Amino acid sequence: MKKKILLFKNDRGGDLLNSIQCISSLLNNLNDVTIFLSNYNISFSFLFKKVKVKKINYDLNFFDRIYLFFFIIFNKFDEIYILTPKNYYFFLPIIFRNIKFYGLTVKGVKRNRPINFLKKFLYKFITIDRQNINIISSSNLQLKLIDKTIPIDMSCKNLNQPKLDDYLYNNLPKNFTLIQFKEIFFNKIDLINDNFFLLLDQLNKKFRNIVLFSDIEKTNSNDFFIKNLNYINCNNKKIYFKSLRPNIIYLHDINIENLFSLTKIAENILCPHGLLTHMGKFYNKKTLNLFNFEIKNKSDLLHQKIAFSEWYKGKDLEFILLNNDRDRTIRKILKFF
Repeated sequence: MKKKILLFKNDRGGDLLNSIQCISSLLNNLNDVTIFLSNYNISFSFLFKKVKVKKINYDLNFFDRIYLFFFIIFNKFDEIYILTPKNYYFFLPIIFRNIKFYGLTVKGVKRNRPINFLKKFLYKFITIDRQNINIISSSNLQLKLIDKTIPIDMSCKNLNQPKLDDYLYNNLPKNFTLIQFKEIFFNKIDLINDNFFLLLDQLNKKFRNIVLFSDIEKTNSNDFFIKNLNYINCNNKKIYFKSLRPNIIYLHDINIENLFSLTKIAENILCPHGLLTHMGKFYNKKTLNLFNFEIKNKSDLLHQKIAFSEWYKGKDLEFILLNNDRDRTIRKILKFF
């Protein structure tokens, strides 16, 4: 029997990819699925075939809540999956008793989402523990929400594959290493502008071709790359090749679908841990993830261990810890490759 299912996943891109196997498993031909995405992850809507995609705010306002209430009334869903644990969602099962609610809940350091009283109205729930080190990652934990009659889609066959735009396919090398630059991250470890080029030039000795992208937001580093590298403006699809470091190409304002496509075909990936980490794991790419956090005491260390276990437990993640010792950082990255 075909089920009518609603998914709440209005959070960030990394969170969406962390739930992607759970979501893909529900997108089979037996289900009529609607998914709510946020202004932060709506750009991933290309992944979802035969799905009704709706956009709603990351932080629900009064009008969002009223809209969702009547949306559920008029659409008569069989099941609703709360994959973004916002408190408002956990009050809905009290009202809609004829709908099976499945929930991703959180055992937090300061508070739980939801309070224990509301959990009893959920048909089924699993809990992410942020007080103790997790035994399995949250992405694998979410698979336990799915009914045993539904096959788990570990390879995400129910999703669309991203398509690379022709202007990129025709102007990028066929073999390349993909690097993500985040100004706020690399600034903390003394690797921006000319200092970042020290790393980039050393990597270019190991890898013939490098494709680099950076923050979507306008930063000083973006301007620096445009001035000093061959680049492609992905916003207006114009090519600016000036024979500057000819084997390094900077991609300015690349969109998510093209970035996902590049992740699929890249030979290696170097990035601060985050969204690209999840993309790399999605395609089982050789990815070096960079971490930089300040540990002042045992409490800070435990917090980082708990966070790592939530996101990456059992994922065979390659990573290194960095500080503001620039030369040591470059040596550690080069040693990995």
